[in-house]
This record gives sequence, structure tokens and C-alpha cells, in this order.
Amino acid sequence: MNFSSVLAEVKSAFEKDGIRFALAGGVAVATYGIQRSTLDLDLVVPRADADLAVVALERLGFKTIRRSEGFSNHIRTAGTERVDLLFVPEPTASSLFARATQQSVFDETAVAVVHPEHLVAMKLFALKQNPDRQAIDLEDVRALLLKGLVDSSIVSGYLVRYELEEYRKALGLFI
Repeated sequence: MNFSSVLAEVKSAFEKDGIRFALAGGVAVATYGIQRSTLDLDLVVPRADADLAVVALERLGFKTIRRSEGFSNHIRTAGTERVDLLFVPEPTASSLFARATQQSVFDETAVAVVHPEHLVAMKLFALKQNPDRQAIDLEDVRALLLKGLVDSSIVSGYLVRYELEEYRKALGLFI
């Protein structure tokens, strides 16, 4: 997948329609200097803009393959291009967008990137929903911790919040 061209195309469509978004997932983790491979582009949008965002992607030729209240998955070009949308309700959306930082991604496209603390929350929430994501999501959280991009007490708080304390040792949190 050509992440750069897909991101630029989606950014243009979303901006045209007035849809706020921020980069999340593996590509966002990579913007913080953590080596990470991924097969899709994850974007956060306010839940209030979910319908607009899905329509914008469909206008770009993406087929919606799954949709729920909290997310949607979209593919294009025989499944080689994939965009996942995460729909975040208020007041979380306001907090997430307020802390997101504008970064140049792929050396050309400036976009809002989710703050590491919010990435940790999203990764642990995803793990709670699907324990099969343990290898990917725990490694991302561990890498963000090791780089000093998020405080261990914040990660511990999310582990408690999502009832995932059993992963404390795997993350090197012995408190």
C-alpha cells in the first residue's frame, strides 16, 4: 500500500468535507520513531462525523467491509489499500484532538497525530476487546514506554481501567 498517497487523498477529502481526523495505529506509532510494520491506515474521527467520513471514503472508491458504532473498515484496489476509522465520542474526541500534534508524515503530508498517551489508551482498549491483538498492541505500548513518550503511571491507570492488570509484568511495570 502506498501510505503516502492514500493519506494525502483521504486528508484532502476529509478537509473538503470539514471532517476532523488524526492519525492513529501503527503509522502513528512509527511517527514517534518506533519501527513498526502495518497493513492499514488508522484514522480517528469524532463519532459525530462518522457518517460523513464513511461517505467520503466511499466517494474515493473504498468499500465499507464492516461498520459499528465505534469503528469501520474500508478496502480499495483489490484489498491492497485499507483504511480503518475509529469513531470517538465527546468529550474524549475534544481531548484527543487538543493533544494531537501536527507532524509531517512520509516527508510530505502534515497531519494531526494522536498523542502517545492516547495511543496507549487505544492500544489497551483494543486489546481488551480482542485479546488476540496482544503481540502487536503490547509491543507498541512497551515501545512507547521505553522511549519515554508516556509515563508508566498513566499506562498503569489504563491497565486498571480496562481490567488488564495481568499485562503489567509483560510491560515491565512492577509497581
